[in-house]
Amino acid sequence: MGKFYIETYGCQMNVYDSHILRSILKEMGWEEVNNEREADLIILNTCSVREHAEKRVMGRIWMVGRFRNKKLGIVGCMAQRLKERLLEIPHVLFVAGPDEYKKIPELIEKGGLADSLGYELYREIFPEQRGVSAFIAISRGCNNFCSYCIVPYVRGRERSRPPEDIIEEVKRLVDMGVKEITLLGQNVNSYRYGSVNFPGILAGVAEVPGVERVSFLTSHPKDFSRELVDVMASVDKVVKYLHLPLQSASNRVLRDMKRKYTFEEYMEKIELVREKIPELTLTTDLLVGFPTETEEDFQKTIDAVKKIEFDQSYMFRFSPREGTLGSMYPDPISEEEKLRRLSELIRVQNEITGRKPLKEIGKKKRVLICDRAKKGGMLGRDETGKLVVVDGGKIGEVVDVVIEKVSGWTPLGRVIEKQKHTAGRISQG
Repeated sequence: MGKFYIETYGCQMNVYDSHILRSILKEMGWEEVNNEREADLIILNTCSVREHAEKRVMGRIWMVGRFRNKKLGIVGCMAQRLKERLLEIPHVLFVAGPDEYKKIPELIEKGGLADSLGYELYREIFPEQRGVSAFIAISRGCNNFCSYCIVPYVRGRERSRPPEDIIEEVKRLVDMGVKEITLLGQNVNSYRYGSVNFPGILAGVAEVPGVERVSFLTSHPKDFSRELVDVMASVDKVVKYLHLPLQSASNRVLRDMKRKYTFEEYMEKIELVREKIPELTLTTDLLVGFPTETEEDFQKTIDAVKKIEFDQSYMFRFSPREGTLGSMYPDPISEEEKLRRLSELIRVQNEITGRKPLKEIGKKKRVLICDRAKKGGMLGRDETGKLVVVDGGKIGEVVDVVIEKVSGWTPLGRVIEKQKHTAGRISQG
């Protein structure tokens, strides 16, 4: 058929969807290349969560237009949101949303917009993923309709995959050499299929022979349960890592965001999981500059970050998304003020993040080696999902390590077995 190149923007779900696209194209006879100049077909898999993400894609669309005699397809969340507008661009051949990838063969031939296929699960497609780590989508879509978020409008309502499909995909990935599985969903812990809930499928994946580590993204606080905490604490192969978005520590702002929990309820869940899993790595999402956020509200978020001491935070300023409830609020906060708040929040979090690795010195870890480190040594993850650079081990191997020092925010460790025989040197990753 020719050669194709896929460029992916946005979240881990988009990364997984690009694997689905590869599977469809390779089944058609297309060959993947790593350079857009060699490709006959270029596909941009897009993100629409923030205005900045869409602007980046628009820039790339016009840059790709300088290549003559190449087919260009726009897929993903931005494609779903701006279908007709994107197709008006002269060199765009086709546009398809996240539920329409089975139409790709027809679109390559005829061009245009994909007819909606409804709420797709891609049940019969098991994407090939090479390497130590892989993603698996166990659910798609979202029912929460947070007032600032475009996801439910571009990815549709929530639906869960059958557990037997998930387990089958895990087994196939293990046969390809994958050791670490990350379960994905817009709201992963609201997964339910028949009598199987999220703690059940999480434990089930951990039982598949050959799986060394299982983690998940992303949780919603309102659905984070005691049963899930028990599975995380009791199943060794479940990574002791939790990404639990807070967004704001002001109850009034949380109400306006339609988050469906209070700060006090959030704190109860944090205290529970830290009581059960003291070594937990905890990360979050924070959004500043929401139209109804006052300076007092913002300071509550700052105080919460200092109190909770997240290992890391993904921090953003509010970006209105057309069609969401949040875009209809009057927005009295200037861009300059949003940037000031974001800068202060980043400073506070970075101070906390910088202190955390020092507490790792002297600890023993079980590290799954994932890749070679850029500046020497091997790169891996410990039982809590933290990145560690070690002085030995093979990709895919789990090694016992003692943390000896820290470079920047990265712990540096020595494989314990080697310590008896060598005085090997650790390089920064």
